[in-house]
Amino acid sequence: MQNNSDRFLNVFNAIERHLQLKYNNGAFAPFRSILKTAAAKDMIFRRYQEDLFVFGDLRNVLVHSDRFGGRTIAEPLDEIVEEIESIWHLIQNPDRVTIFEREIHYCYWEDKLEKALQLMKKYKILQVPVIENGLIKEVLTGNHIAFWLAGQDLVTISETKISQVLLQAEYRNNFTIIPRNLSVYEAAEISKNSFKQEPKNRYYDALIITKNGRAHEKMTGIIVMKDIAGYILD
Repeated sequence: MQNNSDRFLNVFNAIERHLQLKYNNGAFAPFRSILKTAAAKDMIFRRYQEDLFVFGDLRNVLVHSDRFGGRTIAEPLDEIVEEIESIWHLIQNPDRVTIFEREIHYCYWEDKLEKALQLMKKYKILQVPVIENGLIKEVLTGNHIAFWLAGQDLVTISETKISQVLLQAEYRNNFTIIPRNLSVYEAAEISKNSFKQEPKNRYYDALIITKNGRAHEKMTGIIVMKDIAGYILD
């Protein structure tokens, strides 16, 4: 049975080799340097960068300290070993946005508003994708409906088209389509950065999942902010 120092060093060496192969053409480079390069490109390394810096310092202590009877004079805590093993597992097997795949309840551009409201009530949702000519055209939200209602004197939801509501909306096209092979961390970064895009100061209402991230493809899932908030990096 391996002791903690051996377990830790085996996993650390695997992570370091992975970094060298993926971000430095297989050549040696200082761990901190290559980790910074990886963190600029990969959301998982960015999320765990500080932890891995600490683990790099611990590796140096274990490798360069004197040994007693052929063994290291210190052993990492169980929690440290479990954490680095968990990070390595995540690097190898990142969560994909497929974990958010489910049946999508949608409407068509010329459907009546009543249909969208019935879907929202029945399935307790606030975002309804809207299709036109076989393409994902919009995502109707509760905010769109509230803004439209505020400008109406008389409302008949059974006669009002969804297109009428959206054409008078305060903002539109506040969503994006992503491929199902995207990692959850990449999707979280897209959601986070949407705050800086038009419409400014507003996160995407939804990320819609299709096979290849194209508007004509069948929707396989939808992600809203509450789904992905825990993955967003500070």
